Amino acid sequence: MMNVTCGFTIPITKYGLPPTVDNIIKVMGEITDAGFDTMEMEIVAGEYQDYDDNWDKITNRAKELNLDVVSIMAVTYDIFSLDKAKSEQAVKDFRRICEMTASIGAKMITNCFYLPPEMVPAERTSYYHGGPSISVNVPEGFQWSELRDYVISQLQKSSAIASENGLTFAMEMRAGDFISSVDGTICLFKDTGLDNIGMVYDVAHAHAISEYLDLGIYKLGNYLKLVHLSDNDGSRPYHYQPGKGNIDFKNIIDTLKKVNYDGYIVVDISGIDNIMEEAVKMKAMIEALIAEE
Repeated sequence: MMNVTCGFTIPITKYGLPPTVDNIIKVMGEITDAGFDTMEMEIVAGEYQDYDDNWDKITNRAKELNLDVVSIMAVTYDIFSLDKAKSEQAVKDFRRICEMTASIGAKMITNCFYLPPEMVPAERTSYYHGGPSISVNVPEGFQWSELRDYVISQLQKSSAIASENGLTFAMEMRAGDFISSVDGTICLFKDTGLDNIGMVYDVAHAHAISEYLDLGIYKLGNYLKLVHLSDNDGSRPYHYQPGKGNIDFKNIIDTLKKVNYDGYIVVDISGIDNIMEEAVKMKAMIEALIAEE
C-alpha cells in the first residue's frame, strides 16, 4: 500500500536551506499538526555539524510526535568532484549522514548526480532563478568515459556504506544534473553491478525533460524506490501544487498501482505561498487517488 509523506521542500520553503535545528524542531510539529505522520529530511555535507551536535534532540522530537523520518537526502555537492581530496571528504560526510539516518530510524539514504563543482561556470547563467546552468566548464583533457567510471566507483562506495548501515540507497533523477534521464540512469545502475541501488523518481523533473511519465515507471521496475510528486507544465522543473501545471496525477497513481509499487509518495512542492495548506490539500488528493478502485 502506497503512503503519502511530507517532502523536505516544505521546511526548506518555510525556513531556508538548511533549516536551523530550532526550525527543524518547530517544523516537525507543524508537519504533524498538518496531518502527516512521516517526512523526508535533507542533511547538507559541510554544513551539518549543528545537526550532528543536536541529533539526539531531533531524534527525540520525532519520537515524541510519532513522526517517522522515511528517508534522508545526503546533499554531498562534492561527491563527484574532480579533486579527489574533496570527493574523499564527501564520502566521509556521506558515511556520517548514513549513520545519522540509521539512528533516527529512516530506511533510505538518497543523493543526486551533482555536476562536479570544477565544471560549474563561475558566471552562472540559468534558465530560471536557482536553476541549472546552461553550460559547463569542460577542463582540458576531459574524457567523459573517465568521469563515468569514477561515478560508478563513487556509487559503489556509497551503496556499500548505505548497506553497512542497513539502508536502501537511491539516486534522485533531476533535470540539469549531469546524468538526468531514466534510460541513462538505468544504464549506469546496471554497470555498477549493485543490488542496493535505485532511483528517486521525481515526476516534475522527468516532465521537464519530456519523459513519458507513466512509461518511466515501467522502465524503472525494481529500481523505483521513491516517488516525488509536484506539478509543472513541462517547460521547467518547477515544483508547483496540483493544478498549476498539466501533470496527470491520476495516471501516475494508476500506473504505480499497476506495477505494484508499495513505497512512499512524497508531497514535493516548493517555493509557493501557503505551502503547508497546499501540502495538506495535495496529501488528501493523492490519498483519494490511491483509495480509488
